[in-house]
Amino acid sequence: MSQRTVINIRNGKVITTHTRFADSWLKRLVGLLSERELGHGHGLWLIPCKSIHTIGMRFPIDVVFLDSNNRVQKLASSLKPYRLCRSAKGTQSVLELPTGTIVSTGLRHGDQIHVQ
Repeated sequence: MSQRTVINIRNGKVITTHTRFADSWLKRLVGLLSERELGHGHGLWLIPCKSIHTIGMRFPIDVVFLDSNNRVQKLASSLKPYRLCRSAKGTQSVLELPTGTIVSTGLRHGDQIHVQ
């Protein structure tokens, strides 16, 4: 599975240094369910994906909903386990991050992210 760095184009801040891509049905199904935690600098990008849930997860996450141009459509901070989270109109993929990443990287609605 490819691991890449993701940055916020607006402010140049690194969002993740180790991004895994869940781009198949099975990878999206498993997601982060097998993980005990999501370490600093790590993330899971679900492609394609319109909404997520945290049923069965062991830890909270930050969630970034992105359109087809990787522009932020919606942000959800510290989404706790066993929750559902609806997407925003236009969502095409979802980036799951460690709690606190949205705040620490200054992500906001409309930002565009880039994969290096």
